[in-house]
Amino acid sequence: MWEDVTARCSTCNVSTTAIVSDGTLPFATNLESRMTLVPIRRRWFIAAALLLATCAPVSDSPFRLHAEGLDPSTAQLVREDLYAARATIEGFFGAYPDTVDVHVFPRRDGFTNALRVAWGIPETACWMVGAADDRHLYILSPGVWKDEACEHDPSDTGHVERLITHEAVHVYHGQVNPSEDIGLLEEIGWFAEGLATFVSGQLDIEHTGRAAEALANDAGPTDLTTAWSGPYRYGVCGSLVAYVDSRWGRVVLEQVMRAIDQDGIMQILDTDGESFLAQWRDWVRSN
Repeated sequence: MWEDVTARCSTCNVSTTAIVSDGTLPFATNLESRMTLVPIRRRWFIAAALLLATCAPVSDSPFRLHAEGLDPSTAQLVREDLYAARATIEGFFGAYPDTVDVHVFPRRDGFTNALRVAWGIPETACWMVGAADDRHLYILSPGVWKDEACEHDPSDTGHVERLITHEAVHVYHGQVNPSEDIGLLEEIGWFAEGLATFVSGQLDIEHTGRAAEALANDAGPTDLTTAWSGPYRYGVCGSLVAYVDSRWGRVVLEQVMRAIDQDGIMQILDTDGESFLAQWRDWVRSN
């Protein structure tokens, strides 16, 4: 038997739910998830987390935090990052269409076990710290990144916030896209990852100048289907989406978020892939 216990406070903006169980971990049936720093592919995973809840926010918050065993200070930091993520994303696009369950794992073995159950993957790489589908966001606690992760600095609060925002963008994208599984839309992986990189602010910080560097090194994409590959992929794809936002505007960008294939995107933009890339290169070089 599972009991859902919700507490409230006035200092948070993230729903926090305590779940008490008989020891069984129920796993949901939707097993598709998007993982930070992993190329687009089938990668949804569902993990159940038991939570000692201390606080629940404003009732209209889309986020519900689940974090069994997480120390209170880290939990509060995650809440603040979720608040910032919500403000950023809804500032771009408006309110989340649906709720988001946020699961924070205090240890990598729990994070890995969820992937093992969902995907059959035996281990996770050290740089894997976040994942999302259209209803769930999964995070390895930043409190253990120093010892259980690599390529991420937990002391850089801006980096942590942008990473969480990146994953939260994937959730929003999944909620507004008509596809049941945007993780399978590898053809437009450049747009999905570019959108999250652009909206989260990572393009301006972690990946600033990378698109220009790729072009200078003759390493830019020659085809959109391969744009999400190579060492410049985040900077390049984030820049491609920034170009759409700059050239066509936010309303059109939101329309593109609902496209399920390359042809659909190009029809919305009234162009073709080759012309789009040529115009993007000119834009990058002039900015």
